[in-house]
Order: sequence, then C-alpha cells, then structure tokens
Amino acid sequence: MKHYAIEVFFDQAFATYVRELWRQCDRHNLSSFMNQVEGTEPHIALALYENIDLESISKKFKEFASKDLVSFELVFDAVAIFPTSNVTFLQPNVKPELVDLMINIHDYFGDFRNQCNVYYSPDRWFPHVTVAKNNTSEERRETVEFIMNRFNPQATRVERLVLVEIEYVDGNVMCRNIESKILENT
Repeated sequence: MKHYAIEVFFDQAFATYVRELWRQCDRHNLSSFMNQVEGTEPHIALALYENIDLESISKKFKEFASKDLVSFELVFDAVAIFPTSNVTFLQPNVKPELVDLMINIHDYFGDFRNQCNVYYSPDRWFPHVTVAKNNTSEERRETVEFIMNRFNPQATRVERLVLVEIEYVDGNVMCRNIESKILENT
C-alpha cells in the first residue's frame, strides 16, 4: 500500500546533523528504524494521505507549488517523545510560517480531507523530525538519554516542499520524492 506525504526538507547542515543521529542510534543498537527507511530525508510531514491515487495528488501538488512559497528559519531546541508509539523526535519552535504553510496545504487539498491521516490533520498535528522509533518503552528511555547527551539546539532553513510516496513492502519502508518545490529565499 502506498501513502503520500507533503513534507518540508531542510538545509544540508541540519539534514546531516539528523542523519548522524539516525546512524548513531542504529550503531548503538537503540533504533535502526530511521536509518533503514530507504529514500527518506530529514523532514516534517505537513500532511499524510492514505487511499489516494498518485495522479490526483500529484496534480494538486503541482498547482499548489506554482504559488510563491518562501523559505523560513526554524530552531530545534527540544527533544521529545510520543509515548504511545515510542517515537523520539526533535521539536522545532512553532513559527507562524510553518503553521500557515500547513493550514494552507490542508485548505488547498480539502478535497482529500477524508483521506488525511488524523494525526496530520490541523487539529492533531504536532510538528516533529523523527529520530528514533523503538519497540519498547525501555528502548525509548535509553534512546532519549542517548540523544540528550549528544543534542545541541539547531537552527535551520526550510528549503523545499516535497510530495513523497511512502510504500510498505515486506516490513520495510521505502520513500520516493515525486514532486519538489524549492522555496524562495527572502
């Protein structure tokens, strides 16, 4: 089954920082999940659509991406968890530019509202960059401690808006960038 996400990607320095956290978590046997997702990049998902065809969402994405979209800065200065899913993540400051972009996407993609995953709807969305996904709460505790000992607040620029295809095959997750829009610098 394929899902489609609308995500923002970051400047190279922050992407490298996050990838290194993924590698370190994998290397220290804390969480291999993000390091093994084929084709993924450090990102914040703004919307996640299920049971939708590629042609429809790709067409809508191209229309939305034809607008003037501007790059903006985010600061990641918190490490947090989703306890029910054992996900450890970096949390950014919530700037109006990020929230406005997310809301504008959901308004523009309103025809697909019923196919949007509830956790990525405007009422439930919590912006984050996943660092680790653990199987147990004990692994999660160890992962949080490990990351906290290596964490430094990071400033980055949101540079691209991307439509990503996510496919689950034989227990593996594979991502493929379908469409991309480079955000304009101001």
